[in-house]
Amino acid sequence: SKAGLAMRQTNGTMPVSQVAAAAHATVRTLERKFKHSSGHTVKDVSGLMRFEQARNELWLHPDSNLAGLAHELGYTDQSHLSREFKRYSGTTPAAFARKASQEKQTVSRDFVAFVQA
Repeated sequence: SKAGLAMRQTNGTMPVSQVAAAAHATVRTLERKFKHSSGHTVKDVSGLMRFEQARNELWLHPDSNLAGLAHELGYTDQSHLSREFKRYSGTTPAAFARKASQEKQTVSRDFVAFVQA
């Protein structure tokens, strides 16, 4: 759909009103059709898309600046990112980044031990 394409192209950062405009629909019509076809609201799907971006970025770059990441992904501030991240994952972005960093260190040590064996 045009709405889904617009959301994917902006990774969930496009406001609902702009998604509706891209789909040539009113916000109410878009919300109703979206909820009927997917079972979710546009805002929920956009939030999940942004969460996935944040999660992937923190997995690849655990030392990312959270305030900068929040701004880059269209959150109003770092606290907004943290609330949404915790909503979808049950953990904070900082805790996730620490775990990602520890996992990478473990994998790296295991790989070195394997190569040296």
